[in-house]
Amino acid sequence: MEAIEGAKPVVHSLDTERRVILWLRAFGQRLLSVPIFYKVLLANSLIVVLGAVAGTWLTIQYLAVTPDHASGELILLFAGVGITLSVLVNFVVLKAAFQPLASLERAVEAVRHGNMQARAAHVAFSDPQIDQLVDTINSMLDGLETYRERVRLLSQQVLTAQEAERQRIARELHDETAQSLTSLLIGLRMIEKASTPEELSAHINDLRNQTGRTLQEVRKMAVDLRPSTLDDLGLAAALQWYTDSFARQTHIAIDLRLSGLEQRLPDAVEVVVYRIVQEALTNVAKHANASHVAVSIFREGNCVRANVVDNGQGFDVERVMRSRERGLGLFGMQERVSLVGGTLRIASSPGQSTRVSISIPLES
Repeated sequence: MEAIEGAKPVVHSLDTERRVILWLRAFGQRLLSVPIFYKVLLANSLIVVLGAVAGTWLTIQYLAVTPDHASGELILLFAGVGITLSVLVNFVVLKAAFQPLASLERAVEAVRHGNMQARAAHVAFSDPQIDQLVDTINSMLDGLETYRERVRLLSQQVLTAQEAERQRIARELHDETAQSLTSLLIGLRMIEKASTPEELSAHINDLRNQTGRTLQEVRKMAVDLRPSTLDDLGLAAALQWYTDSFARQTHIAIDLRLSGLEQRLPDAVEVVVYRIVQEALTNVAKHANASHVAVSIFREGNCVRANVVDNGQGFDVERVMRSRERGLGLFGMQERVSLVGGTLRIASSPGQSTRVSISIPLES
């Protein structure tokens, strides 16, 4: 019993030491998180206070021992020790405090040389504001890496689409235009072999019809690549033609409203608005399961705005933007709008309608 009672003070002493250690650790962490300004201020204040107290005490003791001795040497000694100590403490504090900036500089230099995976590291002896700067730059580098990945995937998709378009054009030229030209060539040979005026007239009539069909095929191919109406008559006429054609092919009702487009817009703006509307309607036909789409384009001062609103099933915009396939289509729309200094907004949610809005400033 006495042994147990004798052990209690030892246990109490261990608890006290543990508490002291935890308190010192917490105090050290708080001290490390103090901004650089206050670290330097605290260090210099301690030097001044210790110098004043210790200097005064040593001066009193020195004068008490040697009252008749000159105090000039003591003053020089105190000044030298104070300056040296101040420089050393400031050097240590600033060297440690600016370590995050050195880490940040190394990360930026690595990124400048092409290492997009480089990130600035946190250090123990740091500053909250510098830590926030490090986090901000690391987040910016993460966003830049994501953006570069999307641009790379978009470029790959563009190249793939370009090759697919070339393949489609080559197939149409071979299957339709080339066949029609072959038929024209055969018709010319039949004319050469015609023996009577009636037979010659019949072959000429067939050639005329065949030439008309070939011309329509070539015009259709040209319109699919870029509608001549957009160049010749402007955005309003091109959108009217496209929405009418879209409604006939998809059986989706289109409500087109145009305002303030009596004057032509800049060519780049007209192309962007036309392609955005075209892409939005294509997405409606592919994914929205909608029966009605409202398209409105209007000029408001020095700005042109366009809205495409469907009554379809909607989608999760954030999830789709993160996907590699459909997200690239929306990302491509954003890039196209940004090239002319505009903004694009997409508002949608599952089970709700989708609204695609663009706003493009016009040069005054």
